[in-house]
Amino acid sequence: MKNVLISLSGKCSTNHNLKIIEFTDIVGVDGGTQHLIERSITPSVVLGDLDSIEPDLLKKIKSMNIKFISYESDKDKTDFELSLDNIEKPNEKNIFLIGGEEGEVDHLFSIFSVLANFKYAENLRWLYQEKTILFRKNITVEIKKGSKFSIIPITNLKSLTILGAEWGLNQEDIDAGSSKTLRNLSKSETISINCEAGLFCLIY
Repeated sequence: MKNVLISLSGKCSTNHNLKIIEFTDIVGVDGGTQHLIERSITPSVVLGDLDSIEPDLLKKIKSMNIKFISYESDKDKTDFELSLDNIEKPNEKNIFLIGGEEGEVDHLFSIFSVLANFKYAENLRWLYQEKTILFRKNITVEIKKGSKFSIIPITNLKSLTILGAEWGLNQEDIDAGSSKTLRNLSKSETISINCEAGLFCLIY
């Protein structure tokens, strides 16, 4: 699958090495363009209502061969939602997200809500601070032994099984919003999380 990188406004402190990933599309969402420039990554497109991008950066970007998509500030969708709408065949893409950290709490919750309700949520990967945030039904990940991780049930989870963890589960139904699967520890270098139906958020 092809890879897409979306950089949002707000703080961006991820230490993931983005240079080792080949991206076919790199999207600077308004002020999030700054995070790309700071990492010597050139966006292929900049979009938004351009209310949070610094004037000097905007001038610099306009002097480069970069596509612009501008929107009115009075709109029904956030710039982030519009950036997802602009991805061609998102079902065939791995979508990486950086930025969007801290800021006003309603903005942070809005980002999480958009991710959780995105039709292709399982294709998303949010690199948040030192963490990775995924939305899945089934997954096995490599993780350092003794690492903390949390599972947030976005919907009701049917027959959830957790392997390789201090507090494992075996085909247990978990209600949406339950805190039972928060703050776990890995007992090995891989953890496996599977359910028969539902969607969860994994933070590790």
